[in-house]
Amino acid sequence: MTAIDTLAVHAGRTGLTEQGVHAVPIDLSTTAPLPSVHDGGLAYEQMATGGVPLDGQSTVYQRLWNPTVARFEDGVAALEGAAQAVGFASGMAAFSAVLLAAQSEGKTHVVAVRPLYGGTDHVLASGLLGNQVTFVKADGVRDALRPDTGLVVVETPANPSLDLVDLNRLVADAADVPVLVDNTFATPILQQPLKHGVAMVLHSATKFLGGHGDAMGGVVATSAEWATRLRRVRAVTGGILTPWPAYLLHRGLATLPIRVRAQQDHAHKIAAALASHELVAKVYYPGFPSAIHCTWSARR
Repeated sequence: MTAIDTLAVHAGRTGLTEQGVHAVPIDLSTTAPLPSVHDGGLAYEQMATGGVPLDGQSTVYQRLWNPTVARFEDGVAALEGAAQAVGFASGMAAFSAVLLAAQSEGKTHVVAVRPLYGGTDHVLASGLLGNQVTFVKADGVRDALRPDTGLVVVETPANPSLDLVDLNRLVADAADVPVLVDNTFATPILQQPLKHGVAMVLHSATKFLGGHGDAMGGVVATSAEWATRLRRVRAVTGGILTPWPAYLLHRGLATLPIRVRAQQDHAHKIAAALASHELVAKVYYPGFPSAIHCTWSARR
């Protein structure tokens, strides 16, 4: 057992002993009592602008904040080494919120490194959220930057091709433009992109974080400043992660290190078998010695 194994078991579970419980409680309340109309208004404004409830303050409405969701967010933040995390109804809801938050200062241009998850590629190319996009390979980021570039987007390993990107080089090429990394496939067990200077780390928690195929959600781990901006977008647009899937996704974190190691072992065996099969022309697998080096592939 390693430090990450221990952290995965305890992340987001502080205070349970004081509550006299062992399992994380599920709070399904859609609304919370208001001490007064005035206090309710202050609490609403606090959270609708991206804040979290103050001590003793009403949480008002589940779209603004929920304690079960907050525990899952705390768990992901701990595993990613982030100051905070913000949960959403899906990975695409999370990515859409990032796009809207990045455009809040009038910078509507996005540089996106292909290949990307199909849903991410589609929403960028569609322009539905008001963005302009330049698609590039990883070595084309620097030349694609413009004065109105507000975000660089990359997924490594990419879904489904498993293409790898050198994050240190990418962050350097992006200069002062914030970088978002989709870390869905690697998970924080294999790589923690924030350590390489990126601004935000996104997960489709539906996949590896949850791990059981019974809960949908997305989450972004980031700084307190970006988290505030993302919570404001979430409060306004309503893409909130709800308590039941948040509980299930949080449950999945405890076994994440064990599952990832087993998945790596199985993937290596399957890839090796396919690579030696006469009917297979090419195998996309970053664990082979011929694969491009990245921060985690050598730690298989």
